[in-house]
Amino acid sequence: GSESGSSVQQANDGDYIVVGKAFSSDDNLYDVWLIKTDSEGNRSWSHLIGGPDNDEGLSVKQTTDNGYIIVGTTSSYGNGSDDIWLIKTDSEGNREWNKTFGGGGGDKGFSVQQTADEGYFITGCFNCDSNESNVWIIKTNREGQEVWSQNFGGSSYEWGRFGHQTNDGGYIIT
Repeated sequence: GSESGSSVQQANDGDYIVVGKAFSSDDNLYDVWLIKTDSEGNRSWSHLIGGPDNDEGLSVKQTTDNGYIIVGTTSSYGNGSDDIWLIKTDSEGNREWNKTFGGGGGDKGFSVQQTADEGYFITGCFNCDSNESNVWIIKTNREGQEVWSQNFGGSSYEWGRFGHQTNDGGYIIT
């Protein structure tokens, strides 16, 4: 099939963690593909995470408990054609929990970061499939439950691609 990587980070142990998408079995649909390699690029383990429709991982970061947080998009779960999918794994890539965020239109999460309070900050787009899409930022607690969210945009295409918590406790997005 056609596999792709979307995000890579060097882990605390010097190894690398990669997330993207890969064809699941014979159904020609994508699943989130999480791969851990050693420092030389040799695969240590990999996991496909997904459901009955297309799912994709777009960003991965290591968490303070040495697990991983993934954000992307899912058509398998949630409220619409695509929803933001937040997945928390343990240090071996086994899913601990997952949450979806979205409405009836296509929504995507492009960036995730663990915040100072050990929650998560997601940057993406709301109603991405529309010519009136908006930047969407979401703050969750450590269990992935939404604390607040905000949309920004006008009457055309606006997407948030990257977000980061600033030293003063605020957030900056592109």
